Amino acid sequence: MAKKPEPIRPFREKPDARHSLQASLNLGPKSAGWLIGAGIHSLDQVRKLGPIEACRRLRAAGYPVSVVMAYALEGALTGCHWNEIPGEAKEFLRIEFTRMKNTSKSRKSHR
Repeated sequence: MAKKPEPIRPFREKPDARHSLQASLNLGPKSAGWLIGAGIHSLDQVRKLGPIEACRRLRAAGYPVSVVMAYALEGALTGCHWNEIPGEAKEFLRIEFTRMKNTSKSRKSHR
């Protein structure tokens, strides 16, 4: 008789997952390293800053972030895969990311 398979466990089981960047859903070692390099050391900091401000700080630190990083951060904060974020939330993040990008470009051109 075949043994019943073990249930699939959620990605985030560690108790510190709410605070640890690397233990967070959607964030791997590379993106966690970028966040740390930009001075963001915990998911609580991301929560306080918001995904768009975190992306702005990543860009200011020289990391090549796209709107997908904003989705990943939103998903990490809400506990869902970035591709499962509701369409309205993605649209909001897309608009705000574009606005943030354009604002940073205009600041550079005025220097």
